[in-house]
Amino acid sequence: MTIHLYKTAWGLVGPGQRYPNLLEFVDSAREENYVGVEFPVFYLEAEPGGPERAALRLEERFAQHGLEFIALIATRTDQWGDYDAHLDSFRSQCEVAARLGAAKAAVHAGADSFGLDRGQAFLEACSAMANDAGITPCFETHRARILYNPFTCATLLERMPALQLTSDLSHWLLVVDRIPHDIMELFDLASSRSGHLHARIGHEKSPQVTEPSDPAWAGHVELYRRWWQISVDASSARGETLSISPEFGPPPYMHAEPFTGQPSADIVAANNWMRSQLEAWFTEDKQQ
Repeated sequence: MTIHLYKTAWGLVGPGQRYPNLLEFVDSAREENYVGVEFPVFYLEAEPGGPERAALRLEERFAQHGLEFIALIATRTDQWGDYDAHLDSFRSQCEVAARLGAAKAAVHAGADSFGLDRGQAFLEACSAMANDAGITPCFETHRARILYNPFTCATLLERMPALQLTSDLSHWLLVVDRIPHDIMELFDLASSRSGHLHARIGHEKSPQVTEPSDPAWAGHVELYRRWWQISVDASSARGETLSISPEFGPPPYMHAEPFTGQPSADIVAANNWMRSQLEAWFTEDKQQ
């Protein structure tokens, strides 16, 4: 296989959701033949019995099912621009991720207000902590974070040759507010430096289309397929297998009906469709 697929817990775990807890979510990933799972480290705080008991049980369940774990580390602070608080938040979550056996982390870390030099220092500090814990950090191209736009990201990629990304270019398409024909090389560069993908189709006005199988979005689907092919090829050239999480999410990413707040589509169906497309495009047995 040229890719490994991971199931995201986003919008699926918790009271009133499809899976009441992470253990049942992990069981479902095994039944659906995913390589592993991805969920935010802070989800453990809401687990029955508390985070310590949840971590122990998850360790056992990963081993039982032979599943890999990609930790989503999302730093949280009282003041968004508080550098030290972001760093402390990363440190504590990285420790939990290591305990759970994560070999890779998708990282939402730092703030868009840090600027280039402080942003670089922050990414270097987080990278050192993750590497010491045996985790490969892949920093996401996420709004409100250090790498929220292609221009800042390109500069930091040049400054930091070892920097790897979690590519979610739906955020950038929204930030630049256009199909980026004039700066396609920046999107291509980020794609080539990505160690992990969040596979979601966004457009110029939203980070998520309502229904990716709708023919109205076929042009956007092909655009993302182009970027993801670059990521697959670059990972293969490095001797790596690219990890991908189909990642359509709940409202407010998913459009909701007025007054009722009901989602206008089903994220499970959207992610299943995205998975089938990824397998058709990038799995060796489907390409033959």
